[in-house]
Formats: sequence, structure tokens, C-alpha cells
Amino acid sequence: MMRWKNALASLIVACLAVAVFIGIGAVRASKAQAGAAPQLTEAQVLDLQKRFQDASVAVDAATISSLMADDAIFVHGSAAVQTKAEYLASLTSGQMKLSTYKLNDHKVVLFDGGAIVNGMIDVGLVPPNGGEPRILHMRNSSVWVHKPAGWQLILNQGTPIAGPPRPPAQ
Repeated sequence: MMRWKNALASLIVACLAVAVFIGIGAVRASKAQAGAAPQLTEAQVLDLQKRFQDASVAVDAATISSLMADDAIFVHGSAAVQTKAEYLASLTSGQMKLSTYKLNDHKVVLFDGGAIVNGMIDVGLVPPNGGEPRILHMRNSSVWVHKPAGWQLILNQGTPIAGPPRPPAQ
């Protein structure tokens, strides 16, 4: 009788172990099916950033649209805030024209499901009535996340870099 109870206990433990492994597998499978975001490499996120910047200069609305999330927020160095639709409209209407958009001295922070690109940018703004572009130097942060449509820009924020301090008034 004792031998039978030990065999039954061993069988129960084995069944529980199998159930736990099946449960772990099911959880992993459901996470994979739920679309667990693949991780970007630094080179990939820098490529996305460059494609967005180049498309902004070229006024390539299709590329910009595919790279920006529908709920993206674009905060300019002037503190003006635009949605994706407003950013696209300002470029395609000529209200905002860029001659350059270059990332310098970058740092990339990768996190689960996204990445942050931070660095210095030089942005050449062409006045709407023509004339010489004005070059703005800013600290910029862009946040890229994995969405159903792929990797997309969800936030872009530029902060102007102040010039050297003015000498004290005498």
C-alpha cells in the first residue's frame, strides 16, 4: 500500500511539473502572439532617425507619415506643439521649409519596445518668403516605439541651445 501511495505521489508531482511547463509555454506563446516588440539595434534606430530627418527636408510626406505614429507629438524649439497631421501640413504647405536637419553627437538609449535618440541637431529653416536659411542649434530627443505599423516616432522635442551669456551691464 505504501509503495502504491509513493508511486501515486510521484505521478502527481510529475503531472504538476508537466502542467507548469505547459503553462509557461502558453504564457510565452501568448506574449509572442500579442506582438512582443522586437528590439532595435542602435544602428537601426539611427537609420530610422536619419530617414525621418531626410524625409522632412525633402518634404516626402509618404515617408514621414509611415515613420510617425498617428498620435505623435512634435515639440519645436520655439515650444510650438504639432500633431503628426499638423507637422505634415506645415511641411507640405511650405509654411515650414527645412534646408538641413542633421543629428550630431548622438546618444541612443534602447528600452523594451522602443528607443530614445538624443543629441545635438542643426536645423536649417528657410523663411517662407525666401531668403537665407537660419540655422538653429538644438538639443533634440526623439522617442521611437514599436506599433502595429512598425517602428514609429511618437515624440520629437527640440530645445534651443542658448548662446554664451551676455556680459553684465555696467
